Amino acid sequence: MGSNVKKGGSKDEEDLIDLVFSWSLSDVFNKDLYKAKVKLIPKTFSSTSEYLNSFIYPLIEETHADLFSSMETVARAPSREICSVIMSRRDFKPPEDLYYHILLKENKDTANGEVYKPEFGDLMALTEVRPKCIDDLDRPKSLYLIALVKWVGEDNPDHIVIRASKPIVLGEDEDGQGDKRKPSLLAVYLTNMVTNLRTWTALNSQLNMNIIKRVLQPDSTIEESCTKCLSEESNRAVVSIVKNAIGSFNLDTSQLDAVLSCVATRQCRHQNTVKLIWGPPGTGKTKTVASLLFVLLRIKCRTLTCAPTNIAVLGVTSRLMSLVSRALEYDTYGLGDIVLFGNAKRMRIDDHEDLFDICMDRRVKALSRCLAPKSGWKHNVESMICLLEDPEEMYRLYLEEHEKMKNEDNEEEQEEEETDFRTEMAVNNKDKEADIYNQAINDVNKKEFGGGKLIKP
Repeated sequence: MGSNVKKGGSKDEEDLIDLVFSWSLSDVFNKDLYKAKVKLIPKTFSSTSEYLNSFIYPLIEETHADLFSSMETVARAPSREICSVIMSRRDFKPPEDLYYHILLKENKDTANGEVYKPEFGDLMALTEVRPKCIDDLDRPKSLYLIALVKWVGEDNPDHIVIRASKPIVLGEDEDGQGDKRKPSLLAVYLTNMVTNLRTWTALNSQLNMNIIKRVLQPDSTIEESCTKCLSEESNRAVVSIVKNAIGSFNLDTSQLDAVLSCVATRQCRHQNTVKLIWGPPGTGKTKTVASLLFVLLRIKCRTLTCAPTNIAVLGVTSRLMSLVSRALEYDTYGLGDIVLFGNAKRMRIDDHEDLFDICMDRRVKALSRCLAPKSGWKHNVESMICLLEDPEEMYRLYLEEHEKMKNEDNEEEQEEEETDFRTEMAVNNKDKEADIYNQAINDVNKKEFGGGKLIKP
């Protein structure tokens, strides 16, 4: 691994991991562990610090609840057998930074037939037996031990780096280095903490609080200013375009109002502001956001869309693509203004064929072929121009290249024939030598022992 694995997370992120590692198995099953610390989130806040701090313990409680839920179904959790555990010489710094290189065995999970493929941020339990109940995770000779996946090999996904909650008891080889192979050691999947860690980092970040401050301290003059902007003729035309663009989307009144309100905010020239689209599950927030993005695309507004999880990004993108695809007149022409970027492997783009045309990684590969110096667009256009300007010269060059390739093919065939001939001759010579040796042995037997076979060839 070329870089320090600890660079994958910030100090704030490590704080949440330390907290999870500090929980004992009884703490995990204590539903009231943070009951006294989780307070009702107020509707108003005196400062940005109060706003951010009000979500800290709810996030901890959510992380605790996720782990508790995973523990209840641990008997059905996917697992992988571990081939070897090697202490990281560079990053292993007790008592907290317990980093290990893990090599997983290539086999299927006998419980459900699935192959567990660890991902970055996976929280796993390390145990010597496949747990059939919770007590199997905390045995006398194998105490409760969990670990977080900090790195997964790109070329070899069975090679991972973990940070363990406790030292993994290792044997020592002749050099005194920890490298004990434990065929019975299992990695049992519990949950993935990527979203929780990102949220934790955001809550502990003090980089740019302008948006949060604007949300917490709304300016009453903004609405008045936007009303003035909307009264102008140009903005009324934009609203007309918006209504025509989403007229077939079957938005209800609240969804349509949300889209129009966001567009109006974007059109305001007085100052920037923030809009919050809120609603319980199933009320069409994703549909509303996708419709808004479609409208912003139509009015040529450059937009960046983010979400805390890859699933959320894919959900909004798929919904937007369904709207855009219906509006396209010429196949995929018009998708150049939409780009989906991120870690394609973690997003599992290969499972979303409808997003291939806008995935940045795939688009870069396609463009690299189109812009290749000897086979791309430029080369082909220049070749066509040369053919039209001087077809006789181009045909002569073609014949020369064709003859050159033909000669190279003949040379390769001749080399292959010579190689086959030499191989055949070597085999024949070896067979002849064996025949001569056998004949000599037979002659000796006949001469010395009257035909009795004593020496065996």
